[in-house]
Amino acid sequence: MSQHEPSSSEKSPQSSPTGDPINTPINIARARYTSTYGESIVNKGDKIVELLDKQTTTKTKKSAKRKKSLKTDPLFLDGSNGCLFVSLLSVAFVVGGILGGVVGGGLLLWFTSSEGSALAGAAHTPTPSFTPTPIPVDTAVPSPTPPPEPIVTPAVEDVIDHVIPSVVTVINQQKNNIVPQSILDEGRVVGSGVIIDSRGYIATNNHVVDVPGQLKVTLSDGRELAAALIAANPAEDLAIVKVDATDLPTIEWGNSHKIRLGQVVYAIGSPLGDFPNSVSFGIVSGLNRALEIDKFVIDGLIQTDAAINRGSSGGPLINLEGKVIGINTFIIRESEERGIAEGIAFSIPADTAKNLLIPWIAAHTGESVPIPAAEESN
Repeated sequence: MSQHEPSSSEKSPQSSPTGDPINTPINIARARYTSTYGESIVNKGDKIVELLDKQTTTKTKKSAKRKKSLKTDPLFLDGSNGCLFVSLLSVAFVVGGILGGVVGGGLLLWFTSSEGSALAGAAHTPTPSFTPTPIPVDTAVPSPTPPPEPIVTPAVEDVIDHVIPSVVTVINQQKNNIVPQSILDEGRVVGSGVIIDSRGYIATNNHVVDVPGQLKVTLSDGRELAAALIAANPAEDLAIVKVDATDLPTIEWGNSHKIRLGQVVYAIGSPLGDFPNSVSFGIVSGLNRALEIDKFVIDGLIQTDAAINRGSSGGPLINLEGKVIGINTFIIRESEERGIAEGIAFSIPADTAKNLLIPWIAAHTGESVPIPAAEESN
C-alpha cells in the first residue's frame, strides 16, 4: 500500500491497466447514477465497502494482496466476492425502490385522502338555512275583568234624613165623656203613621183610630191637616187615613220575608205625641211572634228591642237602607203574671201590611194604584 491512497470520495470508476474505465455493468450503472445524483451517493457506498473491508480484515486477517485489491478497486471484484457485492447492491436498489415507492405511495395516498376528505367535508357541509323571524302579530289583550263594585251602604244619618219626611203624627181627639182624661192626655189618642201614597194616604194602627173622634195629622214640616178614616182591620191592627194634600213624600217598601235575626233596625215615631220624628235603634230579636191585642191574636209579628213608646204605634220600622220592613204596633212593659219587662216591641211585617193597604187604596180611588214597588232587599 502506498503512503497516500485516494479516498473513496476521490476514486473514479474502475479502470483498465491503460487507464480507461472498464465497461462493466456495474461501472456503467455507477457512472449513470453518479451523473444523475452526484458523487455523494457513491461516496456513501465506498464508505460502506471500506467499513466492511476493515471488519473482514480484523476477523479473517486475509492477505494484504486481496485487501489492497479491494481498497484500490472496490468495484472490480472477482468471482464470488464480486457477485456478492453486486447482489448486495441490487438488493439495496430494490429495497430502496420498494421503500421509496411505499413512502411515495403513502404520501400520495395521504395527500389524496386528506384532499378527498376536505372535499368531502366541504361537499357535506350543511348549507345554513335561514328561518325567517316571525313577525309579531298584535293580539288583542282581553281587558281585565273589573272587580265587583262594592255595595255602598249610605250613612245612617242620610238614611234617616230620607225617611223622616214620610213619617207623621196621628192625633185622635176624643170627647171627654167617652175617654176619661186619666187614661188619655186631654182626651186624645196619639200615634204615628207613614205616608204610603203621595196623594195623602197614610198607614197607621187600628187601635189609634178605632174610637170615634176628630182626626188630625201633623206632617214632618209642622203642617197640621185634617184626616179622614178610609179603612181599618182590627184583626191585623191596621188602618188607613187620608189627608187633603198631594205630592207628599212617601216611604219605600222592603221585603219583610228576608229579615234575619240580629239585623239592625231603626224605629221612627212620635213618643207620647210630644216628640215627633224620634229615632230609636235596635235589632231584630225574634220572628213570627204571636200577640193578643183587643181579643184578636196577631201572628207573624217581628220582635225588636228598639225603643217603641206610647205614641210611636203606627210608625215605620226600617232597615239600614231606609226601607220599611214593618209597622210598629205594640210594646210590653209589664205583665201581671210575669212582672216588668223592657225592650220587647213588635211590628207588623211589611208584606202583611201591603196585602191590606193596596186593595184599600184601589177601592177608595176606583183604580188600582200600587204602593211603590218593593225592593228585593230587606
